[in-house]
Amino acid sequence: MDVGIVVVLLLTLLVAGAPVPADATGIRITVTSPVPHRRPNDIHHGPVGDHIHRRPDVIHRAPVVVVPQPVYITVPRRCLSPGYWAYSWIPQSHVSNVWVPGSYNSDALWVEGHYEPRAYTWGYYQPYWVSERWTLC
Repeated sequence: MDVGIVVVLLLTLLVAGAPVPADATGIRITVTSPVPHRRPNDIHHGPVGDHIHRRPDVIHRAPVVVVPQPVYITVPRRCLSPGYWAYSWIPQSHVSNVWVPGSYNSDALWVEGHYEPRAYTWGYYQPYWVSERWTLC
């Protein structure tokens, strides 16, 4: 395994495992409860005996709980493609004069024997080496 990947994973685990206070990130989260908790000093009895009145100047808030979420950093997998031999076709050609014996053509006329050029083609496969390289898997 690549040393750089190991270092990144260890740093990720250290950062993800460390508790982070809510104000350290610059984010303030406020959660209010639909049913406020009543404390004795928030409640007072009015002149009518059984009626409970809330004090309007008291703000009730539920405790804020911040749970740090783990952060996973992944590096794309890389694979080593090994080197290999490949082959490329190398065409060759050659022109030479060949003897064509006399014959009658399509108009029934005699054509004397003569030399005429002919092209010959051939070729071969040239091997070449393709180096190893890293690719994404």
